[in-house]
Amino acid sequence: MEIGIEPTVRHGADLGYIPVVVKDACGFGHRDAAARSIASLEFAGDALLTNVDAICAQLRRVHSQQAVVRA
Repeated sequence: MEIGIEPTVRHGADLGYIPVVVKDACGFGHRDAAARSIASLEFAGDALLTNVDAICAQLRRVHSQQAVVRA
């Protein structure tokens, strides 16, 4: 998290993207450093931070809505 993901998220935000970070799907080198990275990203507000359950539920909702529209 603290080595590759945080800088990539920040760079993406700088380029105008809205990064989505699935917190419980990210690896880390040091637990405390990862927690600081997440806290820093949350404070900055440039990215959407979520967890696996929430993002999967959202993707299922979108998929279901698309299926209804196609029918």
